[in-house]
Amino acid sequence: MYKIFRTCRVLFAFILLSYCFSSCVSYKSVPYFQDLDSTQVKIALEQYRPQIVQPNDVLSIKITSLSSESSVLFGDNMTESRMSGGGNNNNNANTLQYGGFLVNEKGEVELPTLGKIKVKGLTTTQVKDTVAALAAQYVKNPTVTVRMLSFKVSVTGEVARAGTFQITNERVNVLEAIALAGDLRVTARRENILVIRQNGDQMQFARLDLRSKKVFESPYFYLNNNDVIYVEPNIKRLERNENLYQNTTLIVSILTTISLLIYRFSN
Repeated sequence: MYKIFRTCRVLFAFILLSYCFSSCVSYKSVPYFQDLDSTQVKIALEQYRPQIVQPNDVLSIKITSLSSESSVLFGDNMTESRMSGGGNNNNNANTLQYGGFLVNEKGEVELPTLGKIKVKGLTTTQVKDTVAALAAQYVKNPTVTVRMLSFKVSVTGEVARAGTFQITNERVNVLEAIALAGDLRVTARRENILVIRQNGDQMQFARLDLRSKKVFESPYFYLNNNDVIYVEPNIKRLERNENLYQNTTLIVSILTTISLLIYRFSN
């Protein structure tokens, strides 16, 4: 009877060891930037390109001056506020509720007093300069601030928390977006991250390898508004983990049954 108990313990220990080794076999495919030399301190980034205003974007445009007439002439659209939870952002702590000027299908925004202004194809800095030049016809030394309120990226696939995330500035890279989604799962393919980008009436696709430092040199390292990141699962690793789980469950059930039978007949 003692030999049976000892056999059960040995089998159980073997199962645990098998599980540990199976989890560590593919470790080499998990770390990021594997070819980054420990002595390397600089990498040349692909030049960052400012965001371009497109139809359906929402812009916050605020015009102020020393003149008290500015608020009457131009109003105040800076109405963004933060509300806890809810919204379309899955698992986000906050949802950004914004008010501003919608860029219409013609690429225009309509401002109080200034009327319709063509902004499609401009950066926010160029929009600011354009609005400031027009506002200078009504008030002296106007100050203009322009922000893109509708900037968002989506991350889906093998990540901890898939969802669409509002970005509070216009500069975000693929690593920051993945961090917002809770990082990649162990079963994710780090060498085949897909970035989907709409450019006019075309869809563009790029694949990034997070295991390599070359990802920093990609023009897709910095994300554009409405970019989608898709993380593929490693099918072989998923199947191996599933088979291991099924086999482990079966063996544990058998050992439990044997132990209960031994305990019952020994009393």
